[in-house]
Amino acid sequence: MKNSLYSLLGLQEIDKEINTLERSKELFPTEIGRLNGELGSARGRIEETEKHAGELDSNRRLMEGELDTINQDLKKHQDRLYEVKSNREYDALQLEIETLGARKDEHETGILRSIEDHEDLSAKLKEDKDAFSDREKEILKRIKELTAALDSVEGDVQTWQRKRKNFEKKIDKPVLSTYNRIRKTVKGGVAVVEIKKGSCGGCFRKLSPQLLLEARKINRVMRCENCGRIKVWREEVPV
Repeated sequence: MKNSLYSLLGLQEIDKEINTLERSKELFPTEIGRLNGELGSARGRIEETEKHAGELDSNRRLMEGELDTINQDLKKHQDRLYEVKSNREYDALQLEIETLGARKDEHETGILRSIEDHEDLSAKLKEDKDAFSDREKEILKRIKELTAALDSVEGDVQTWQRKRKNFEKKIDKPVLSTYNRIRKTVKGGVAVVEIKKGSCGGCFRKLSPQLLLEARKINRVMRCENCGRIKVWREEVPV
């Protein structure tokens, strides 16, 4: 019985390794998905900035075309000033010239603002692209590492499963059956613990002197009355 109980502790360590690997099979793809999502979002922001920069450039060219038309109309109206023969016609023409002049000022101001905005946006876009390039390298490297780790997980699980089968041979079947049954019900799958400082190593509940005496015999499976785990006595080595 003693050998079986001590072997349970070793089996528990193997099962911890298997559990960690099994969690990796879920966590790694999740992390890879998160990293790909981060890259996608960053690319989307850059594309949105590029789109905005393109719109600014397009609007500026449109305003420059309209400004050319305004300047042409303004010149025509100014040339006509010398041809009018009545004050009424002169005043009407002068009003049109003033209106065209106001539109010219608006377009020139808009073009200058558009140029400044485009320059600011272009500078920001360069910074964002540089930052994205650095981050992309980090993320792709991490994804490659995670993918490689994920590819090896299944092989590692199988290796530990083989170790587990070999370890099972050291344990009496009734003891092993009890252990496997408890693993399915306790938190974290930790079904067997050492007694430490007179307490259960799982829930830390203090054992009575009578139970400690029983545990020291290591001649039967003893379960914690509080957490239900198998508790095993081991001589504590003084620190």
